[in-house]
Amino acid sequence: MLNAFIRNRTEEFGLDVWSSYVLPLYFPQLGLDEARKSHVLVGGRGCGKTALLRYLSFQSQFSPERVCIPNEALRTVGLYLKADTQYFSGFTGSSLDERRWQDIFEHALCLALSEQIISSVRTLNCNSERCSNFGHIDKLNFTDAVQGFTSIPIPADLEGFDKWIRHQRQTLSRWFKNYDFDQPPTLLPLRDFLSALIAELRSKLDYMSSTVFAVYIDEYENLLDYQQRFLNTLIKSGEPPLIFHVAMKPNGMRTRSTIGTESIQETADFRLLNLDDLLQPTFQLFAAELFFFRLISESKLPESHTPVSLDRLRNIEHLSSRASDTQYQQHVLSEIGRILPGLRYGEVAQLVLQENTPLLRRWQRITEEGLKLQGSALTAKEFLDRDYPEASVVCAALLHQRSKSASDILAEFNKLRQSQPSSFNKGEWVHHLLVGTLLLIYLPLRQRPCPIYAGFDAFTKLSGTNVRYFLELCHLSIGGILPTSGLQGFFVSIDTQADAAFRASRKFREEVASSGNQGGRLLALVNFLGKLFRLSQGRYSQSESERTHFSIVDEELSSRAREVLREAIKWSVLIETPETKVKANRYESSEYILNPIYAPFFGLSYNKGRKLELQSGEAEAMLTGRVEEFTQLLRQYEKSWSSDSGDQLSFDLEK
Repeated sequence: MLNAFIRNRTEEFGLDVWSSYVLPLYFPQLGLDEARKSHVLVGGRGCGKTALLRYLSFQSQFSPERVCIPNEALRTVGLYLKADTQYFSGFTGSSLDERRWQDIFEHALCLALSEQIISSVRTLNCNSERCSNFGHIDKLNFTDAVQGFTSIPIPADLEGFDKWIRHQRQTLSRWFKNYDFDQPPTLLPLRDFLSALIAELRSKLDYMSSTVFAVYIDEYENLLDYQQRFLNTLIKSGEPPLIFHVAMKPNGMRTRSTIGTESIQETADFRLLNLDDLLQPTFQLFAAELFFFRLISESKLPESHTPVSLDRLRNIEHLSSRASDTQYQQHVLSEIGRILPGLRYGEVAQLVLQENTPLLRRWQRITEEGLKLQGSALTAKEFLDRDYPEASVVCAALLHQRSKSASDILAEFNKLRQSQPSSFNKGEWVHHLLVGTLLLIYLPLRQRPCPIYAGFDAFTKLSGTNVRYFLELCHLSIGGILPTSGLQGFFVSIDTQADAAFRASRKFREEVASSGNQGGRLLALVNFLGKLFRLSQGRYSQSESERTHFSIVDEELSSRAREVLREAIKWSVLIETPETKVKANRYESSEYILNPIYAPFFGLSYNKGRKLELQSGEAEAMLTGRVEEFTQLLRQYEKSWSSDSGDQLSFDLEK
């Protein structure tokens, strides 16, 4: 059986994703098929930007695998271009000034889009049946349409013109590599040339008489500043039949300036779509649907063995029922929950308290140290009741909190066991401390995977809205071991899933180093925050449990630090959200959450727990400092937190 989850990037499926794309439930909210104004799509890594744009492009909409091309598909024809870093970053320097490079960039973009426009007509008429339904390409005369833009003879027919465009791109590449400045190629004006080309199609081909061509520029953040200004100009001046849309990571638009004196403005010039925000509310269902979709399409598992069907997930007509049919949703979620089972926190607590295990011995040691710290004559056994595993586990942390006495904790524990109101439930001791205490107990026992990271619910929380993360978690958990006879009785063990979560976390942490030109600095940031939050997690008192995010108190950062912070958000190393629970009289600012996917590697919670408020000097050291400054800052927190709780902590990951 083929591995259903080994392909976790859209690029692995090619430009035509018609048969491999699961429509996200937010799709109707986009309105890109009828948009007559530019849209800017923003989303973190793995949220589906590329897949969406390739689905909207003609390669997918006119896919040979699509049996019938409806008239609505010709209302907007998508042209997909990826901003290739290696290619476009070379359009600078040498003896040419920026204005001349802008003209060359415009010419290169014009040729690429011209080739796409011609390819859309050819793909639409890719077989005899379609030629019968559409056709008439012999009516086109490109000599009459665009000959005035160049002295080089232009063929009149579609095939000849297509070859001419390809030849011009080859000429540009040859000139670009050899920098023959004495004989530069004839540079074409993008908007005028494309408008003339589109006008020829609309006037000669009845089925394209009202077609609008939508250009989707993917990875806009890779463009140089002058190239972004040129695209911004096209956005501002865009109107049917040629509209420009761009997709980018957060903070990808470094400038809103145009090549003129104006800047582009949201609402007036473009509409902003945040794909993470659109995907988040339904991510669990979407991830479950994608899981079963991959089993059918990649592993060739019969549809009848799953709770979904390919048609339902690929057909826009079924979006409404997928979003509203609660019985269908429950069936899908319950089935994936059976295959990827998780444990409730109470069940994990029961595992901790099993007889003669390293986990129980660690709980006992922490509990006894707390009793010793308080000078109490009570014993650890008095705080152990396997009928109340959550409360028993939490007692280990409570005994290290200086504001609570061992006798008071035991009194509240006895109230709970007598079904009376108790601080364990009414005061929410269990609610606030259980996860942190479980992680504290598992923290040094790396040879045993922590079950908190296992299960479909945990996988989706670790993934956030990153589909790639989710697919990799499934790949490492399942691989190609699914039975060909069906899914009945098949499931993945808790330990296997927990181990997969750790391996995926380690892998994606290592990949941070390749995240743009600041990759090394971002990896250092991940390591610093992981160790810092782990120090907090390792406090026996758990007084500030589940720390996973921070804010900067005064935000007086250098430009260098702000650049690193922007890059961390851009590459989804950090997730920026509006600050909540602002203390004292500070202005509301932002909170920065360490991406949950790194949690298993560092032994952290994937929940948004307590916030750490960093002074700007500390944030500056974290974002721009040397290893020595990292170490010094970590030592300061280690000393402060250790003296507060009596813990013996270390930020060395190997300990």
